[in-house]
Amino acid sequence: MGLWDGIEDAELFERGVYLKPGFIGVVEVERTIVKRTRAIGDAFIVEMRVIETNMPKDEDHPVGQKVSWFQKLADKDIAFPAIKAWAAACAGYKTSQKDEIDEEVSPILKDMMELATDKPDANDFIGIRLHVETVLVKTKKDKDFTRHNWDPVNLSN
Repeated sequence: MGLWDGIEDAELFERGVYLKPGFIGVVEVERTIVKRTRAIGDAFIVEMRVIETNMPKDEDHPVGQKVSWFQKLADKDIAFPAIKAWAAACAGYKTSQKDEIDEEVSPILKDMMELATDKPDANDFIGIRLHVETVLVKTKKDKDFTRHNWDPVNLSN
């Protein structure tokens, strides 16, 4: 067995560009992925393209840049509410519309997420534009964390 046996089958690692705190803008969903990572287990990843940005032209996150949202799935008590808020925004709801989300989104959410996992490039989330604002917060362990606040682009709901 040689040193390089199997290298042709090695999986390439993809590294995301994550929105920095203070970003306010519009993104368009391009891909949804569930990926197993070595360090933290499964994660839900949304790849997006920046459509509008509050960032200066030559700085972080210019229009057209590909960015990612990464949500660890290890603690479902944290992950599922965050993903549900994202999916609700994709469906046109603000997080404050809890009754409407419970009636319209919750019953189909599991099926939508399974389709997003099974068909990362061809599901109902692809092409949706969302307003997102990122805010730096501290975790319970006093670590920095970038929270994503999602809203539908059309806020008339």
